[in-house]
Amino acid sequence: MIATNAVIARGLRVLGVEAGDIVCVHSSMKSLDLVIGGPRAVVEALVVAVSPGGTVMMPTYSGDLSDPAEWRYPPVPSDQQDEIRAQMPAYDPARTPTRGLGQVAEYFRTYPDVARSPHPQSSFAALGARARELVSDHPYDNRFGPQSPLGRLCDAGGKVLLLGAPYNTVSLFHMIQHLVGESAVVQKAAPVIDRGERRWVTYSDIDYPIDWFNAGVTALIEAGIATAGQVSAAHSVLFPAADAVTFLVDWRHEHGFVPSIAGPEHTDRNN
Repeated sequence: MIATNAVIARGLRVLGVEAGDIVCVHSSMKSLDLVIGGPRAVVEALVVAVSPGGTVMMPTYSGDLSDPAEWRYPPVPSDQQDEIRAQMPAYDPARTPTRGLGQVAEYFRTYPDVARSPHPQSSFAALGARARELVSDHPYDNRFGPQSPLGRLCDAGGKVLLLGAPYNTVSLFHMIQHLVGESAVVQKAAPVIDRGERRWVTYSDIDYPIDWFNAGVTALIEAGIATAGQVSAAHSVLFPAADAVTFLVDWRHEHGFVPSIAGPEHTDRNN
C-alpha cells in the first residue's frame, strides 16, 4: 500500500484524532508500508491532523547516555568504564540523537520549532500550541513520574497514539508504575551541561517493567477506552491518556501487575 501525507492525515482523523488535540505518538515507519516522503510525510500528517491549535509530542530517548556500569547488551568490562564516562558527550537537546525509537522520532526531534525536554536519558519533544508547556521542565528524578511530561500530558487532556507501533512501547504506562504501589529505588547517572560545564549527574528512579504492556493496551480496547483501526497499512490505537491511567491503575491491582519492594527484574529499555 502506498501512503501519502494526505492518506495518513485522513486515517488519523477517522481513528479519532481531532483538531486541537494533544497527542503523544509512538510510530513504526515499516508498518505504514511505502510512505511517499518518508518520515517527513508522517510528521506533517500528524501536524495536519491536530491542526489548528493542536500539539504533537513524541518520546526522544537517548538511553545510551547512561552509566556504562549498567550496560548489559553487551556488558562493559570494568576496566573500560571510566574511559567511556570521560568520553561520552553530554546531553544536548539540539544535537543528541534518539536511540531505538525509529525514523519518525529521530526526524521529529530536528523538525523546525520542536521543543525538547532537558532530561538526558528520557526526553520528550513536542511541536505545537502547548509544546513548551509539556516539555520545558522535566525533573531528573522519577523521569516518567507524574511531574514529567507524561503527567502534563494527562493534565492537559492529551491522547496517546500508537501509529503502527508495538503495544509494548507506550511511554505513558511507565508513569503508572509510580501509581500502583511502592517500587524499589534505583540510582541512575548521565552526563549533562550544567552552567556551561560538562558533568555527570545522579538521580533517583525506579525500574519500569513492560511485561504487562501488551495486555494493558488490549484491556483498554476491550473496555472501549481505546479505539483500534487502520491508518494506511498500520494497525493503530488511540486513547485518552488520563482515562487510560485511571483504568489501568485499578486493572493492574485486579490482575496482579503490582510492584514488589524487592524490585522486579530490570526491564528498563532505555539502556
